[in-house]
Amino acid sequence: MKQYIITILCLLCGLFARSQSALTPEQAGSIYYAYPAPSGVSTPVPAGYEAFYISHYGRHGSRWMTADESYTEVVSVFDSLYQCSELTPLGIDVRERLHKVWEDARGCSGSITPLGERQHREIAERMYHSFPQVFRGDAHIDARSSTSLRCAMSMSYFTERLKELNPALHIDRRAYHRHMDYIAYTSPEGEKFASEKAPWRRGFREFEKKNVRPERLMASLFVNPAVITNQDAMMRSLYWIAADMQNVELNLSLYDIFEYEELIGVWKTVNARMYVCNAAAPLNGGLMPRCAVPLLRNILESADAAIKKGTPAADLRFGHDTHLIRLLALMQIEGCSNQETDMEKFHLAWQDYRVSPMGANLQLVFYRNGKNDVLVKFLLNENEVTLPIKGSLLLMGRSEDVLGEAGGIVIPASSLFHKPLVCLPRSALVVRDQ
Repeated sequence: MKQYIITILCLLCGLFARSQSALTPEQAGSIYYAYPAPSGVSTPVPAGYEAFYISHYGRHGSRWMTADESYTEVVSVFDSLYQCSELTPLGIDVRERLHKVWEDARGCSGSITPLGERQHREIAERMYHSFPQVFRGDAHIDARSSTSLRCAMSMSYFTERLKELNPALHIDRRAYHRHMDYIAYTSPEGEKFASEKAPWRRGFREFEKKNVRPERLMASLFVNPAVITNQDAMMRSLYWIAADMQNVELNLSLYDIFEYEELIGVWKTVNARMYVCNAAAPLNGGLMPRCAVPLLRNILESADAAIKKGTPAADLRFGHDTHLIRLLALMQIEGCSNQETDMEKFHLAWQDYRVSPMGANLQLVFYRNGKNDVLVKFLLNENEVTLPIKGSLLLMGRSEDVLGEAGGIVIPASSLFHKPLVCLPRSALVVRDQ
């Protein structure tokens, strides 16, 4: 079989620091952080190379909270206590704001917001203008989505913008259950590990008690805070509503009811849960990143086919935060696979808002020269990132070579990646939305 040479384009951006500057309130919104503008820094491609293929996985764009109950249960408490004159002046004001929030969200729970629509249209437009060679003429684009409506709509907005920019594009869009086994797969073992009954949850609940401190907030809202039987839950509910305001464009905020350290305390618990349930936390023993093996296999096999055949010009996948986080950890994308054993330091090693904000995406951009040498550039949220690869030049192996085997799944290297590429790390192989 013909061999190719893949060079991983060395990128100039620095590693994520294990320490961080002060979070903004919006960043403390965790996975509800609205998509930030990319840096715009791009490493020049060596002379003679031209982009010919893009492999993409994107999270849906900004959305309302996923269930009506996330709004109505809180509104109901405030309404009941208002009738009993049990709200403080601030509590009365917050009740009025909550009614505005619910009126905006009513009938829209779980759906993508107008901001989410613009996010995907703008990402698509930047992709089109950054890599025009990929989208010229009647290029063929394969787009696949989770069956979730917000993901399918994200796919629609993204591809619609591409079609507007080049009406000749041939775009194949599908949101079938048959694609869910790689776009949004979680193993039975992963489901069990992430459940509320998992043994690790005991230590986590102690961590929550230490960091979620609702006493001051409850006293500021309710005349008799003791009427709120689960104050931690009320605080978290208000936190999520406040966090989601950046996604709905109501010109309304609830951040003022929190002290900064209260916000950070709640965020630390959410970030810790996301880290353990999805990323490279040693506590999960590699189990959760390994759930992304089918997705990585699809990416590798699709790219291999595109290199050999020249089509499609792009594979676009639209899914969810958890599955993107697991993929990034499995591939050891820069800043996404840091490991920490001390729960008190999880937030220093890994930050959910950096990895998977609303509209988050991973793009693999493939370049080729006249000799059929191939370069691959990795973009996380449209910013260049690196893989932990010691050498820059990788010779591809024979078709019978494999990247590794995980749970009976064999990842063929074929003419794409050689075994030393840590895109599928050995450590992940041997270990088995608010």
